[in-house]
Amino acid sequence: MSTLKFTDPEHWKGIERHLGQPGGSGASSDASSSASSGERFAFAYTRTISNAGTGPVLEVVETVLVDELDTTRGVDGWYLSDRALDSIHNHALTTGYGIVEFHNHHHGPPAFSATDEDALAPTVVYCLELLGGTPYGAAVWADGALHAEWWRVNRHGRVERGQFTTVTVLGDQFRVLNARPAAEERLARQLPLLGTRAQAAIATMRVAVVGVGGTGSQLAQGLACLGFRNVLLMDDDLVEISNLNRMVTAGYADVGQPKTAVTRKRMRAIDPLINVATAGAVTVAAEHPELEDVDLIIGCVDNDGPRNRINQIATRTRTPYLDIATGVDETVEPFALGGRVILTAPHGPCLTCLGELDAAEIARWAKPPDQQQLDRLHGYGTGTANPSVVYLNGLAVNAALTELAAWLSGARPPAQWLDVDVIGDLGRPGTQIDPREVAGPNPGCITCAGGHRWRESLHPVLGAR
Repeated sequence: MSTLKFTDPEHWKGIERHLGQPGGSGASSDASSSASSGERFAFAYTRTISNAGTGPVLEVVETVLVDELDTTRGVDGWYLSDRALDSIHNHALTTGYGIVEFHNHHHGPPAFSATDEDALAPTVVYCLELLGGTPYGAAVWADGALHAEWWRVNRHGRVERGQFTTVTVLGDQFRVLNARPAAEERLARQLPLLGTRAQAAIATMRVAVVGVGGTGSQLAQGLACLGFRNVLLMDDDLVEISNLNRMVTAGYADVGQPKTAVTRKRMRAIDPLINVATAGAVTVAAEHPELEDVDLIIGCVDNDGPRNRINQIATRTRTPYLDIATGVDETVEPFALGGRVILTAPHGPCLTCLGELDAAEIARWAKPPDQQQLDRLHGYGTGTANPSVVYLNGLAVNAALTELAAWLSGARPPAQWLDVDVIGDLGRPGTQIDPREVAGPNPGCITCAGGHRWRESLHPVLGAR
């Protein structure tokens, strides 16, 4: 999977506004002059997050809107001035960024014309050589939709070409610019709530679910019902009898089977067209490249060790992270029963900023199994499962899915933090789900550096490739 990420929505907003400006009726007939009714051009400078697997994963870090004075019409199409191209190429060379070009067509669906292809062939070869093999991209915008492709040099030294699986914009609304609307009778009742563009985004984007036990199984089932078609399930555990009070994708016949396989079977029963991949659980030392090319990570783990590792990966890969947690505290009277949902995104606070990670629990998780056993003998960590119940997991999961649906549909910005309280108090008894105000990123955060971690890699040293 390959992805182009606009982690700052203002970058795409500027390009969209520039490409979508209406053409005027007073365009000059001089073939060598700019015309307001002609094609418009913009460029994005990108950082390479990953360049393995089936395609590159790129983050947009700067944009340039090309002035009409630098656009001329030739015999067979529109062209940019040498001055504009030199400026763009030199900036990319100086900074180490990659380049993605954008231009508009007046009629859709968006696709490269024969003239575009003729111009791209030499441009791609030149830029790949100029930028030391950094992936190059190009896109066409028409009728409110985007077609985007990438080029890179493969390990055999040949130029490889493919389409970006997703082009995403993260802001008050999560947008997938290259998603294609598709009518489906099964989803007809929710289309009035979500809209066709959000439903297309749901079907196109790739989501990773880390942990498919009591919480993760409900989440996975909900994703299948909503129409998500590309899901990665990550877990190592087998189904046990004690899971059956809350693992909604499993029954007695599934005891002893991998949780991921059982959950995938249930998701395919809901939607035979769904693509569900599986992988092992998050570990201490692994890089987890399978999480580098997803559009959203949803954590359903019950320990701050893997939660911290997911938080680190989401920060490094500039990926939104929706973390769902539930818990029971029997040591207080009355006992506490509840959970919380937190959504983190690039440029915002991460779980470390928010103080939601227990350093001692993380340290114990990172130790070898024999050391963990020794810790338990000395009273550090019980090694026993905490109480868990299906309705609490369902409350937290459905609160999370509601925020995700609001984000994708654009109905409203999602809540960054929801507290789930099943007990309430004397003044306000009963189940409560309340948003909590979230402070900005912590500039001293050891994980995200105030939302700017990994920015030091945006200006690589030339010649270090």
